Amino acid sequence: MPGELFERLTTEMPAVDVSEMEVASHDRGYGGVAVLLAIAAVVAAIIGARASMVSSDANDSWQSALRTEVKRSAAAMNDVQTLYQSDLPTAIEVLKAQILTSELQAAEPGQSPAVQQALEVEASVQSQLAVALSSGAELPSDSTYALPSGGYDLGKRLADIRSRNANLVALDPNSLQATGDGLAQKALLLTLALIPTSLCALLGVLAQPLRRHRRALLGSGVVALAVGVVMAIGAEVLA
Repeated sequence: MPGELFERLTTEMPAVDVSEMEVASHDRGYGGVAVLLAIAAVVAAIIGARASMVSSDANDSWQSALRTEVKRSAAAMNDVQTLYQSDLPTAIEVLKAQILTSELQAAEPGQSPAVQQALEVEASVQSQLAVALSSGAELPSDSTYALPSGGYDLGKRLADIRSRNANLVALDPNSLQATGDGLAQKALLLTLALIPTSLCALLGVLAQPLRRHRRALLGSGVVALAVGVVMAIGAEVLA
């Protein structure tokens, strides 16, 4: 009886495959896979965080460029408004008074004494009016803006008005826009560096079940990770 029971147990016991024992020995390779995946995750997190920071800086630069453009445009509109709503009407009245003064003085010869006196008084009134208007509007009383044709040099006057606020004229939103574009390009390059880093993680995952090709997959993953790191460093240094 005992012999028959032992024989029965030995025949019913499943055989242990030697290949399964080899799997146990090969499972030690999972350590390399785990290390590669951990490094890939850390590198991807660093690159992703840096790309996000650079992208945020690019957005801030664009916003600053927009605010600067609005500020510069508002200053230019204010100067133009000063010219056309304040200086120009006054300048027209000044020119009108000056022309009347010249015409009245030219009409005095050949007139009777009474008419000459009246013309002289009116010419004096127009002359004083021109001086008063020029002083009230802070317009120069000389011929600084006078054209040979008798007109008014609006461009020169506008340039002088704008020069009062040189800091507003010197605003340069284009440089801020260019800075934002450069940072956006850098963020894009950093994002592209995540592609080989993600490929490294994929190769590490594939290396887990494919133990026959594990070494090749891990080597390819290391190369992909190195490419991603080099791309990220290049973006930081060159972009």
